[in-house]
Amino acid sequence: MLKRIDDMPAGTIGFEAVGEVEDDDWTDDVEPLLRELIAGGGKVRMLYVLGPRSGEIEGDAFGADAKFRARHLSSFERLAVVSDEDWMRPALAALSFLLPGHAKAFRNTEREAAKAWLAAG
Repeated sequence: MLKRIDDMPAGTIGFEAVGEVEDDDWTDDVEPLLRELIAGGGKVRMLYVLGPRSGEIEGDAFGADAKFRARHLSSFERLAVVSDEDWMRPALAALSFLLPGHAKAFRNTEREAAKAWLAAG
């Protein structure tokens, strides 16, 4: 499940993976909020937390995210990913040329720094 993070700075939105993340979690929970933000003329500054409570993430959930970004390239300003997974930093760096705006990886202990970085955007 992707759980919305309530204590986000103004102008940002955040989600935490809790347990298994299924395909519908993106399309049912995240995408409608992003559509509303974009329709209002806002830029997306988003936090993903893949912390110790996260489990398996279905491949189609990532695919739905990528398709949405491709359709709304100019609307994404910053993406912060919080995870202690060693593969996250090089993967995010390798994909950064596909991501609009800026993308940055943070460790789980740097969650508040990730929020501050998004807010400074």
